[in-house]
Amino acid sequence: MTTPPQPPFTYSLHNVTISVSDLDASIEWWNRVFGLTLLAKSRFDAIGADVAFLEGPGFRLELLQPANGVRIPELTAEPPAHIRPIGNKALVFRVEDLDSVTRTFRDLGVTTVWEQMDLGDGSISTAIRDNDGNLINVFQQGASPVG
Repeated sequence: MTTPPQPPFTYSLHNVTISVSDLDASIEWWNRVFGLTLLAKSRFDAIGADVAFLEGPGFRLELLQPANGVRIPELTAEPPAHIRPIGNKALVFRVEDLDSVTRTFRDLGVTTVWEQMDLGDGSISTAIRDNDGNLINVFQQGASPVG
């Protein structure tokens, strides 16, 4: 395998963005389920949306509530149909103890797509939906070559 050419600039991931229907409800959901902390909340006039930045362990999540948001059912289809529309599919987190995390989701009443599914490489996964139906995959590492 050859090393790909490097771009003539440096970069890092700043944040991941999700559009939501109710900014305050989403802030509460992400705080309650994942313990994310609200960093800032404001109005983004250039795109006509309210925005909130939340922080988790090693990442930031930007929530956008557009004034005229629309729901596209194909984007929140049940797996495996969810992969058919081209675009983002899921936010994925890795954990050390998926059994404990899955129990926590159950205790919190989080919408579950599947629980502790064997991914075929020794990894296991629990998939949930946020309060707007966006897919979140939480997995415990197995033998996957990319961990």
